[in-house]
Amino acid sequence: MLRRRSVRSPRTLAVPVPVPVPVPALPFAAATLALLVLTGCGGEPVDAATPAPHGSAAFGRDRAALVLTAFDQADSAASVAGDVEALRAQEVSPSLDLSIAAIRRAEYNQRPQPSFQHINPVFAVPPGEPSCFLATATLRLTGSELAPTDVSQFVRGADGQWKLSHNVQVTQPSLVVARSIDGQAATAGGTALDETSRRALAAEVFARSIGSTTGNRSLVTSSPLLDGQFAGGWEVYGQQLSGVGAAVQRTMDKAEWSDCAVAVPTGTLTFLTIHATDTLRPAPGGPATVRLEPQSPDLIATGHRTAATGKSIRVTRVETFVLLVPAQTVGASVLGLNDTALTVTVD
Repeated sequence: MLRRRSVRSPRTLAVPVPVPVPVPALPFAAATLALLVLTGCGGEPVDAATPAPHGSAAFGRDRAALVLTAFDQADSAASVAGDVEALRAQEVSPSLDLSIAAIRRAEYNQRPQPSFQHINPVFAVPPGEPSCFLATATLRLTGSELAPTDVSQFVRGADGQWKLSHNVQVTQPSLVVARSIDGQAATAGGTALDETSRRALAAEVFARSIGSTTGNRSLVTSSPLLDGQFAGGWEVYGQQLSGVGAAVQRTMDKAEWSDCAVAVPTGTLTFLTIHATDTLRPAPGGPATVRLEPQSPDLIATGHRTAATGKSIRVTRVETFVLLVPAQTVGASVLGLNDTALTVTVD
């Protein structure tokens, strides 16, 4: 399953001049691994990937727990083994993208990923036979004293198979909000927020992720995670590039909202996924080419093992945010986020 989130730590890069001294990774980026699980039923294998037989009880917390248990057993093993094909049987994008990147980082660092387990999960399930549901749980990572909390979404495909689609660790101050989904009825179909609000929120979150704003800063509250670590990492990255005669521009390609959202006492909890592209070019008056070194986090995440050099370099990426949106829309909070590169293309 998904595990490490890279929150815009400075990239290792260069053009044909000396590479700048690397800037230490941001604290949140250093936290890496975000793995997902739940305690099993006595540790025995559970086949819960498909819906229960016709005539069984409606899908609720118990069946959601079985889905999560079955997922944990298969996905934890695939993560430890670094088995990408096994992960594809358990996850879909954007979660799958982060999980594959995590495997590549583990291989690069020659360290296997730990097994994981979710404990004390709570669920928000739409009524009837849902196509998605949400879960919040504490993460237990083998060999780690850390026990973060994450929020996940599972979706059911046309073949009836349940797979993880979203998984984001939330900040410590957000634990109460995240767990307040317990027993709430989730809303299917992305209808929890109107289209105008979705567009405005996506634009503001993206702008703030690069240290800017759409002009309506009241839409999203000030966040140490978004405005500090994430946007701060982006600023450091730009400074590194400037120091070697290069520049980078990030553009938003599209924004997607999760299939399931849930109303809690303080607002609506939902996932926002942003697809973006970073374009690296030589700065005016700089060298003719721009370069990413082999140890660049983006090259590692995308499976490259050699430097990338060209007149320009394009990096596509996916960023996932957990938002709490109040009833009046303004003052939304970012509870957690993750980010990874998807592709690197040299022009």
